[in-house]
Amino acid sequence: MSKSQNVEDPLVLIEGYPGDKMSDDSQFDFSKWDFPEDRIWLHIPETEMIIKICTFIPVLIFGLIGNYIIIRLIVMNRALRTPTNLIIANMAMADLLTLLICPTMFLINDFYQNYLLGSVGCKLEGFLEGAFLITAVLNLSVVSYDRLTAIVLPSEARLTMRGAKIVIFFTWLAGILIALPLAIYRTYKVRHWKNFTEMYCKENPNILPKYWYVLITVMVWLPLAIMLICYTAIFYKLDRYEKRVLNREHPLTVSYKKTVARTLFIITIVFVVLRLPFTILVIMRDRIVANTESMIKSSFRIFWYISQYLMFLNAAINPIIYGYTNDNFRRAYEQLPLCKTCCNKRTKLPKEKKENAWWKSVKMWLHKNLCCLKYKNDFAGSLQNENLNMAFSNNGFEEEKVVESQPKGSNNALEIGEHM
Repeated sequence: MSKSQNVEDPLVLIEGYPGDKMSDDSQFDFSKWDFPEDRIWLHIPETEMIIKICTFIPVLIFGLIGNYIIIRLIVMNRALRTPTNLIIANMAMADLLTLLICPTMFLINDFYQNYLLGSVGCKLEGFLEGAFLITAVLNLSVVSYDRLTAIVLPSEARLTMRGAKIVIFFTWLAGILIALPLAIYRTYKVRHWKNFTEMYCKENPNILPKYWYVLITVMVWLPLAIMLICYTAIFYKLDRYEKRVLNREHPLTVSYKKTVARTLFIITIVFVVLRLPFTILVIMRDRIVANTESMIKSSFRIFWYISQYLMFLNAAINPIIYGYTNDNFRRAYEQLPLCKTCCNKRTKLPKEKKENAWWKSVKMWLHKNLCCLKYKNDFAGSLQNENLNMAFSNNGFEEEKVVESQPKGSNNALEIGEHM
């Protein structure tokens, strides 16, 4: 979240001028005082603005398109409307709103010394970003638990369509309620100095500093704990199954365990890497802000920007982690009109037409990873799912029960591939 959501702008308002240490400065006549000239910077250099905008544009474009496609595929494709996918669609909606609204407000606050979003922006800025991020991370936790029930727990514990709708409602309700203090305990203020008009968004110093620890617990530590518990249980279950399978010599299923382990490892590592910097800065913020050395404060601005950028990057790459790594989503994506056009035109380009090497490599990467997938390992994947379904049926290892291959187009509620 933007730095204005922490305390008053820590780089401007803690320098010790009158009013900083006053609980109520409404009676103080700032018009008789000069705002320190060396602390007036109005906005960051234009070069820095351009660099930061350029770093955000790819993340925004990629994230908005990716999350929109996930939602569209689930809405338009009836076969994808499973309970788990509804949760993923809800997470994609929260991420889409995060990327659509919050980066603009964050960059405005980062670019300018004064708070330009006004009274309404002061109330809504932190609240909206907090609500969206909390909602997304709660849905992520539900997906982790659903994967646990798909592999480890009895099938009766699986999430139903009605249960998914209830979960969606309560994740939004929880996100709004938990983020509400960011709207209640923030106030837009203006100080008219003799030589400068100062505008800022002030937090309640008695409540919000403690609240931030609650916020990072909900946004980072709680979902991380759920993910570790669920994925450790999943890996343990697959490890036990591997030992039994080795005795029966099913190499396809054994190799699938490695694929699952790699996927779970990537999910956890990405979450930690992209969320942990923000958590560390929130914990260390008060100590850093209280320091009077300008070099330390300048470093804090840079690291705060990076931590926010990583949070938005997390919202942008979630469609890849929870959507495009799923074969069902990738097959549905292949049927999109744009992807079909890409496939049809791929081999129709005249040989004599020369293309820019960089653009050609980009198109080839997009085509390989997102469009026109040939699924050379479809048969192996179907056998892996069949073996896993046989192994985990009724939450046991029924070694003597032979499970028939699932008919094409049927909906297997316990298909592990859908969840990995």
